[in-house]
Amino acid sequence: MEIKNFIKIYDEVFPWNTLSNLIRFANVSNFTEAKIAGGNESRTDFNVRRTYNLALSNLDKSISNVHWFNILHYFFNKNLKQYRFDANILDYEYKDIFDISILKYKNTGFYTWHVDHFATVPRTMSCILLLNNDYEGGNLCFRNPDGSGEWEVEVKPNRMIIWPSNFLYPHTVKPVTKGTRFSVVAWAL
Repeated sequence: MEIKNFIKIYDEVFPWNTLSNLIRFANVSNFTEAKIAGGNESRTDFNVRRTYNLALSNLDKSISNVHWFNILHYFFNKNLKQYRFDANILDYEYKDIFDISILKYKNTGFYTWHVDHFATVPRTMSCILLLNNDYEGGNLCFRNPDGSGEWEVEVKPNRMIIWPSNFLYPHTVKPVTKGTRFSVVAWAL
């Protein structure tokens, strides 16, 4: 069985008017510099990742953040449940979605090769929802753990990609060369 078989793509996961409203919300929101995690700390490192982050929470003071967290949580959960069937891993159960953030990649924004699971935060499943396609570059790419077999996910608004977070799934976001790329990321533990 190929590793690639456990990367699943789901299209049109949101009602289109909901997606448009989410993009409008992202366009007027205040983002912070995204951190990289590892060891006992998080830090900004623009040599590894040039991205901006808007963390969403159901405990936020902002009613808008709570609203979008709850909607996104529902759709990520729905697609993670479908993933179990599509990947034929019915004995796998995740506890809950750990984190949901909107990411903003401006011109020259990128994220180098990495995996999403690490000792301090043992993520099991990774999810990305692509929001827009009015930019150039910024492709999500995967490769085999030995560095061979690179392939990219076609950019398509309202597309969700789900895969295991472990060391077998290194991925990158190539530099954006024009425009701004918006996506939503979530992880399950």
